[in-house]
Amino acid sequence: MKITGRLLLVCGLLSLVACSTHIKPVSLDHGDHADIKVIGLPQFKTQKRIDIRQENPVFAVIGLSAKAVQQVLREAKRMQYEDENPRLMTQSMVQMRGVMKKRLKKLGYRVKDLNMTYWQAQAAFRKGDPRVKEIDALLDVQLKQFGYYSSSPFKPYRPGMVLVADLTTTSDRKKISSNVYNVGFDKEDISLLSFRVSYSTNVYVADEKYFYKNFKTLMSDAKASSKGLKFISRVAAESVAGDLKKRKENPYMVVKK
Repeated sequence: MKITGRLLLVCGLLSLVACSTHIKPVSLDHGDHADIKVIGLPQFKTQKRIDIRQENPVFAVIGLSAKAVQQVLREAKRMQYEDENPRLMTQSMVQMRGVMKKRLKKLGYRVKDLNMTYWQAQAAFRKGDPRVKEIDALLDVQLKQFGYYSSSPFKPYRPGMVLVADLTTTSDRKKISSNVYNVGFDKEDISLLSFRVSYSTNVYVADEKYFYKNFKTLMSDAKASSKGLKFISRVAAESVAGDLKKRKENPYMVVKK
């Protein structure tokens, strides 16, 4: 499909945003939820594309028509990058799931990989579907932004990801752990309002070898730059799983004379 046709197709998806609002993080209380032993991992919710974006304040000042032009130019750049790395999104998500499952298993959980969405899994649990019968909680992961981002023409493109992770019980659909993560992006650059969230936990992975002065330098190193996004996906997976770390039952030792 030519870039012009793909632009028309993709631009229709740009208005899709998440419905839920995250106001504050929820830390997992293992004292209240010691029965959580099996975690189901549904499909990640993504926009199925790598985001290549640079903001320009000049367009915001000019008005809506200029913003529309900026949107079209942004999509053209994204497609050029995607053409150089056509399997990068899939590779990054497969890697992210693998790292997340491995870490959760090390933390003492059993993990069931589910080939269904979060809501399909919740519905399946209520119908007694054997695929989800033993699952105590579902880890719902939603990617809000993933790719290379520059907040102005004077700042470099840097790799990052914004994602939401909610651990919800299957028995009563209670959210027992929740967090919004900004992995890699400068916290001053991103607009949380655009993601409909009120906060983020910022994870800095500022490896400048994956910073690119402008789009031209990014494209000149497009293949190698994929390593930066794969690194971000690994850090994101470790961050999400790490927040579900189990506390030891007896964290203190009694010393006797």
